[in-house]
Amino acid sequence: MLLLRELAARGSLGWNLRDLATHCNLDRGTVRRILQCLVRERLALEHGTDQRYSIGPLSYELGASMPRYAEFNELARATVRKLARAIPRVVALAYLRSGDDCVCIARSGSSSYTREGTGIRLGHRTPMLSLVGGVSILAALPPAQAQDVVARNRLQLAHLGAAHLARSEALVRARDRSGCVVSGGVVWHGVHALSVAFRKGADAVGSLALGGSEDDYPGDTIREAAKELTAAASSLGQAAGELLA
Repeated sequence: MLLLRELAARGSLGWNLRDLATHCNLDRGTVRRILQCLVRERLALEHGTDQRYSIGPLSYELGASMPRYAEFNELARATVRKLARAIPRVVALAYLRSGDDCVCIARSGSSSYTREGTGIRLGHRTPMLSLVGGVSILAALPPAQAQDVVARNRLQLAHLGAAHLARSEALVRARDRSGCVVSGGVVWHGVHALSVAFRKGADAVGSLALGGSEDDYPGDTIREAAKELTAAASSLGQAAGELLA
């Protein structure tokens, strides 16, 4: 499962055998044997002769057996499209919690801080502490549970440096009463992002987020954007309660 999660995190780029084994702190021979099995079962793909591996088609086929999740994804995509139209010049995204990670399930719009080929892609998987969309989910969890996830995320994100992680953790604690997390370009340089978690019952299962540069939020845009996000997150949370297991 560890290898599958890491393959999914890299998308079509994939991993070579040596780097994947090092990243997962596993013996190279062990990783090779597991990958060979995953390739036989079509849960992984092997590319060319450079021993590069990516997630395989069986993962999609298995997911297709849960059509209610696909229905929820469509609702999430419609929601972010609506947000992107209502708040021009920002990127709107939807994330779903996956263990200690969050996965981007919808994206719409564009911002002056993004360029072609940059930014969060559909399917992007990363530890929650690394993105404001994940931070808002952490902020909505019970404190003890959030602390446990943050501790594990810190190990995964040690390469970002202690100062960066400390700023991210401060955001977890600084959520306002509306539940909106706002990063004013301090944690992610130049990116002014805000996010609100949505819930399935009492459980925080995902979030909506907006990202842009400071110039993309003239006047009271951030305040209005927070209201739009909060309302949209509430509606998406109701759908999550009906459609997600």
